[in-house]
Amino acid sequence: MSTSPSARRQSGERPVRRARHKRFARIQHVALVMGALAATPARADDLRPPSLAVLPIKLLDTSGEPTDQSAQHAERLARLGEHLAADLTRLGLARATLLPIDGPLRTCPSGDAACLLRVARDEGAEWVFVGVVHKSSTLILQLWARLVEVRTGRDILSRDLNFRGDTDEAWQRAERFLAEQIRDGLPPRR
Repeated sequence: MSTSPSARRQSGERPVRRARHKRFARIQHVALVMGALAATPARADDLRPPSLAVLPIKLLDTSGEPTDQSAQHAERLARLGEHLAADLTRLGLARATLLPIDGPLRTCPSGDAACLLRVARDEGAEWVFVGVVHKSSTLILQLWARLVEVRTGRDILSRDLNFRGDTDEAWQRAERFLAEQIRDGLPPRR
């Protein structure tokens, strides 16, 4: 049985059809916006953390201690670099890679800044981490840390941290604190 248009209006059929049409139009609009966002190639790159080359961390020991601790220090320096690279990657701050100790030393024996930036650039890094631990006594160590933009050579972040104790645990705490300082000190990404 067919109903007249006026009977359908009275029964409420037309408002239901309008509501469905509006809902469908909204869904189409959302789908178009999401498609446009997904098709924008710069979006994905903007969200990716920068690539970071972590240079081997150096030690300056002026403590004058009679015991040779070079093997222990070499292990601690290597772990410090490895853990820092892993933590910065885990925190989503960078896609960090620890460069092998012999690479920059062989290429840049004098440690010249322009040469080190070139090494980082050759590794495909956008940023480079440079760190030096200074041991002035058995109990007092300093960690100078710097993040540098490879393209410009400008500092992104610089920290001078003190830590007490020349033990594995003290070095681990210093690394965790440094990772937090980097996390909290980085400027917002554009």
